[in-house]
Amino acid sequence: LEVYKKGVMQKLFSQELRFKSEDGEEFGDWEEKKLGEVAEIIGGGTPDTNKEEYWNGNIQWFTPTEIKSDYVSKSARKITELGMQKSSARKLPIGTILLTTRATIGEASIAMEECTTNQGFQSLVINNENNNIFIFNWIKENKHELSSRANGSTFPEISKSEIEKIVFPVPSLPEQTIIANFLSSIDEKIKHTQTEITKTEVWKKGLLQKMFV
Repeated sequence: LEVYKKGVMQKLFSQELRFKSEDGEEFGDWEEKKLGEVAEIIGGGTPDTNKEEYWNGNIQWFTPTEIKSDYVSKSARKITELGMQKSSARKLPIGTILLTTRATIGEASIAMEECTTNQGFQSLVINNENNNIFIFNWIKENKHELSSRANGSTFPEISKSEIEKIVFPVPSLPEQTIIANFLSSIDEKIKHTQTEITKTEVWKKGLLQKMFV
């Protein structure tokens, strides 16, 4: 399923594979747009770690090492409202694409709760004319576009201005939504299959223990 999804994504984003509207009509041509045109790009920050009043609050605060899955909701550490105000961290809405841009570049997750991040991110708040899941999948498929623009002597980093300049083909919102829903349905199948594999592995382990007692 994962190999299938990767193959489908390549065909979708190269426009080799196109969907039609619900009434059978073909969608129009895709437009070239910059990431800065479809999203507000917001950096992160870290409150002073020596100020206890800035930490252990109720605001999620993510670091790049926590970006390991398509969706995230709970962070390892949290900050307070005061901590956010006293740093460059900004509260990001649900649906924001959290994008790592320092040292590890191009890892991405969609925020399932309002949150903040440290300075290792440039997060994308997608505007109402575009679908965040479509953009998220394009970023995952085109991670090399980010890596190729990184620079830095100590560790590689891609700046907000460089991300804003990245040009990519964008279909209409209805076609974006169909593509996003199709890819999400594959993700659901992958998740279900992974659960079944885990259950089977547990069953096998228990069976083997009984066999060799």
